[in-house]
Order: sequence, then C-alpha cells, then structure tokens
Amino acid sequence: MEGGRDLWGLMSPRGVAVVGASSNLESISGRPLKLLLKYGYGGGVYPVNPKYDSIGGLRCYPDVGSIDGDVDVALVAVRAPLVPSVIEGCGRRGIRFAVVFSSGFAEAGREDLQRELLEAADRWGVRILGPNCQGLVNLAGGIPLSFSASLDTDRLVGATPGGIAYVSQSGAFGFASFACAVDRGVRFRHVVTTGNQADLDTVEVAGCLLEDPEVRMLLLYLEGVRDGDRLVELLIRARERDVTVGLIKAGRSETGSRAAQSHTASVAGDQRVWGAVMEQYGAVMLGDMEDMISLGLACGLPRPRGRRVGIITTSGGAGIMMADLCSDQGLQVPLLDEGTQERIRRVIPPFGSPANPVDVTAQVINDPQGMTECLSALEADPNVDMMSVVISMITGQAGESTARQVADFAASSRKPLVCSWLIDREHGGDLTSYLSERGVPVIGSLRQAAWTLGAISRPRGSFLSGDLPGLPCDDPLRGLEGLLTEHQAKQVLKAWGVPVTMEEMVRDPDEARVAAERIGYPVALKVMSRQIPHKTDAGVVALNVKGPGELKEAFDRVMDAARRVQGARLDGVLVQRMASGVECIVGVKRDPVFGPVVVFGLGGVLVEVLKDVAVRRAPVSPEEALEMIRSLRGYPIFGPFRGRGPLDQGAVAEVISRVSILAMDPRLLELDVNPLFVMEEGQGVVCADALMNVKGE
Repeated sequence: MEGGRDLWGLMSPRGVAVVGASSNLESISGRPLKLLLKYGYGGGVYPVNPKYDSIGGLRCYPDVGSIDGDVDVALVAVRAPLVPSVIEGCGRRGIRFAVVFSSGFAEAGREDLQRELLEAADRWGVRILGPNCQGLVNLAGGIPLSFSASLDTDRLVGATPGGIAYVSQSGAFGFASFACAVDRGVRFRHVVTTGNQADLDTVEVAGCLLEDPEVRMLLLYLEGVRDGDRLVELLIRARERDVTVGLIKAGRSETGSRAAQSHTASVAGDQRVWGAVMEQYGAVMLGDMEDMISLGLACGLPRPRGRRVGIITTSGGAGIMMADLCSDQGLQVPLLDEGTQERIRRVIPPFGSPANPVDVTAQVINDPQGMTECLSALEADPNVDMMSVVISMITGQAGESTARQVADFAASSRKPLVCSWLIDREHGGDLTSYLSERGVPVIGSLRQAAWTLGAISRPRGSFLSGDLPGLPCDDPLRGLEGLLTEHQAKQVLKAWGVPVTMEEMVRDPDEARVAAERIGYPVALKVMSRQIPHKTDAGVVALNVKGPGELKEAFDRVMDAARRVQGARLDGVLVQRMASGVECIVGVKRDPVFGPVVVFGLGGVLVEVLKDVAVRRAPVSPEEALEMIRSLRGYPIFGPFRGRGPLDQGAVAEVISRVSILAMDPRLLELDVNPLFVMEEGQGVVCADALMNVKGE
C-alpha cells in the first residue's frame, strides 16, 4: 500500500507556508493563517505574498524560496494558472507537500492545467493534496491546514481527540458533515479532503491514517476509485488492525451493465457489487450523513460477540417498536434467562415486564438504582450481546438520575450500549448532552439506533476462508474468442470440473436420432449459433422430446426458427439429456472497479425479476460459497421441501468456487451458468445451459 509513514510530513509538518496569504483573515486565503494561530500550531507559519511585509503579526515572504525556516507543507491559494509555478518553487525549496485549495482545474474542464500541475509535481517530487480541496485537520496535533469555517470554533481547540479518521473526496461535504457530526457528539482525530485527487487520493491518504495506532474507525466518502484492488487492500489492512470502516459511495449506478449480454450483468450492477464487496471485506456501507454520524457515535464501543439485543425501556410501546426495528436489521431480540428475569422483577413494578424488551415503566423515576440493576442483569445474561436503552419523557431530577445511571454503567460495560431518549431539546437537551459528553451514543431515531446496532455487529468479512479447488491441467480457453455457443462454453466448464449435461452436436435429423438413442430419451434440442445467445427467445429450443417421431418434427421446427434469425451462422444442433432439479444461476461479470465478481442466485429465467442473488469478488473458496448460498432470501428452499430431501449445497458451493477461479482469467469477460440444476444431497448438480464471452489473446 502506498502512503504509510511517507505522508506524515503532510499530517504533522514542521512548518507551513501559506502561499497567496491574505490580510483578510476571513477569506479563503486568510483563514488558514487565522486557524493556525487559533489552534496554537507549534511549527513555523510563513505567509507568502509579495504585496505584504507582514500579516497577522507574522513576517510575510515574497516567495517560498526566501523562507528561512523548515517547511514541509505549502498551502496554495492562488489563481489556478499560477499554481504549477508555485509547485515548481516548492520543489526547488525542498517543500515535500502542497495542499492546493485553488479551483479551476479538471472539475472546470481544464484537464490540461491539471496535467501541467501534476507534471510540475512529478518533476520536483512534490506530493499534491487537491487541487480544489479544503485541506485537512490533525486534531490530535492541533494542526489545521484548511480554510473551512467548520474549524473556526473554540470547542475544537484543545479538545480531546477521538479515534476517527475521516477522508472525503468532497471538501464541502466532508467538512460540513464533520461539523454536523461534532455537533452530535462524534469525536474525530483526523479529517482530510482530497478534491480532484490529481495525486494523493482517498485510498492512499486513508492508508497513511491507518498507521496512527489511535485510529479505531475509518470513515470514507468516495465518488470514484482509480483502483479497486487498492481499496480492497486498505480494507484488509483495516480488518487486520481491527479498525471499523464505514463508507459512503456517491454516484453508484447500474449504467455499467446496460449493454451486457448475460443475466448476471443485469442483476449485478455497480451498486450491488459495491455493497457486496464492502460486506465481503468487512466494511459498512453508509447511506448518508446520518449513518456516518451514528456509526461515528459508536466508535470506541466494545465489539459485540453476536447479534442478540437486550432492550430496556421506560415505554412499553417504544420497546416493541425497537424490537421490530431490530428484527428489520436481522438482529435477534432473545428471551432472557429465567434468572435474569427474576433479578429484574425485584426492581420493577408488577405491571412492568422482565421479558425482552424489558419494560421498567416510568416508575423507574422512584427507584434511584433501578435502571442500573436492570442494565447489570442484561449485561450478565449470556443471551445478550448488546443493549438498547430507550427512555421516554423522564425529566427533572429523575431524568438526571437516569442519565447518571446509564452513563456510569456504560463507562465500564463489557457489552456495547446505544441510548435513545425520546424527548425534546427544551426538556431533555441537558440530559442527552450529559450522556454524549461521557461517550454514550445518543441516537434519537429508533430506526437509526437499530441500524447502528446492526452495523457494529455485522460480521467482519469472510474473504478467502478455506482452500481453493485445484486448476485444470490444460488451457480450455486457448483459441476461443467472442460469444461462445452453449456447447463450447460447457466444454470449458467441464474442463474446470463443473458437471454438465450429457450432450452431442449433430447436423441432421438422422444424426440427432442416433445421438438421442445413445443419450436416452427424453432429450432437448438446441440450435447452436454464436449470433443467437438467447435461444429460448428465438424459438430455437425444443424441450422434453420423448421419441423418434417427436424428434424429427422438433428438429425441423428449431432449424426453421434459426434460419429466420438474420445474420445467424448455424453450427448445428445440440442433442442434450433433459435435466431437472431446483434452478439456480452462477455467473461472472467483470466490474470496472473491482474486476471479476461471481454471482449466485435462484430463479433461472426469473433471476432478473427475483434479483435474489449473492455477489462476491473473485475468487471465493467453497466455504465462502456456502455463505453466499445461505445469504439468499430463498435459502429455505435448499432444505427439505414438499417430500424431497435437502439439496446438495456442497456441490453448488464447489461449482461457485470453481467458476470464481475461472473468473480470474482476464480473457473471460462474462459467464452465465443458467440454469444450474441442483438435486438432492449426494446427487450433485448439472449445468444445463451456459453463455460465455471471451476476449481473444
């Protein structure tokens, strides 16, 4: 991974030059000076502007070359055409980093000017953050290298930093969402905006921040990624360090799959692939700023061992609602141990409930230790992994007592706790602020609180768990190019160990009859042509042909239909043994960001309607493939159903894994194994049709 310690001169410089500094300390080119002074930055601060002798009590220099102190970073706030020469001056002076606030580059259609900037930086060895960015702030070191008004506040100066590093491609959204999160009690350590990313991008900067041992959570806002492999590498490193990653991806779309031939590409669009890959590598996809804030509030909570929630509430209705919302997130609200319930019964009124949700009722206001005892009982219950506290309109001294009990308990709890206090700011603002200041996540929306519990308890990824199957000895793709016929595709799959139907290629009805007798009736007839990828739609398929008489009529019918397809070159007819079982699809698409991905789902021809699919970045092991199968909404169909036994999941997983390894070959552009018929346990699977698109060598 690029970056690492090499970028710490940017994050924690010995000295800072402000190029284009203004005496108006409220302007974009003046506020960086104001902030550096406000935060008490300990390094040298060097305004650069030939129009001034001094600014804000600091000596002002005519150019960077005349600065007489150590400088690691130049903050550049001059007109865009002047920036390349400023970068050259920085390089001559030995300044290693430049944060370019200036706009008017690629974002304004001036790709040529951005190239000129980058060429100057490359020539002189200067790393560029930006252009068109709002800079960064190192809150742990008190180092603001930005003009953002969000930093111009006393509450951040000297405040204890948190454990969150936030890297945003958007400067405006980055610092705006940072300010809103701080207002809600989220504590950051680093915030960096990357703008046009002419040089340093979000992934490289995030890789540097992962080197900070105090970083416990990484938040990312991305509009685009140059290299999906680097992002995946970042996620793997974060998992190794036990750092939670939350990611907002803007601009997700389905446009990449519009022209695709296969079902796979149409159901595994860009948005689905992003979500699947993030889940595969343990990151949390964030829908908007509210998700980011909620996840940020949970930074520092103990990691739950499972997904079982204990709910304690002063309102029975709110508790029921919270239980429903937890269920929506795939969380469990389990029955508590009888010992736990008995312990709770002793401190709640008879009309309360010791079950889960635990309804302590509003009578908690009469017992100064009732809430603590109930929380302690939930924490001790082996069926509870995390806790949701839902408090209604408890005010005054009772509210203060409740807030104190929750805060004191949370400070030493071994299980994570999220609090929702259903109260307006006039009556409860001081109470919720008290909790926030003591590190208790206060999330007013019950839906958002349930989402947060779901996010922090999500599995940390399952990539490459287990061994991969072996590879074929030969190269079945050699000499192939373009959209293959079904028979060609199945020969490739067979070489990769995927079971395919017994079948023979024929050219006339007599050959078809001989082949059918060898294979055994009933059979299917399919015209093979590269120009007819979707055979059923063209009417060139005959199924369940039961004897010689039917065979001749079916052969003539499908050939007549094929001859009506303009431009189709006919290779012959495939005589194939009929197969049966539960229809599934295994496919491959080549994602523009993450490369080859493998898709598994139910539905056969209905897959595009049902869209019940699991997606993973290739390759996957059979163990991971089993997780893909179990993640489907339709997974219960793999169990015993209407008199038949359970389906052969192991055989399906083996096929998924083998196809995912085949997907790593860059010549494979697209693949559908559809339908893959799945039979009862021990009877295996069989590929009854396949579509494959191959790039020539």
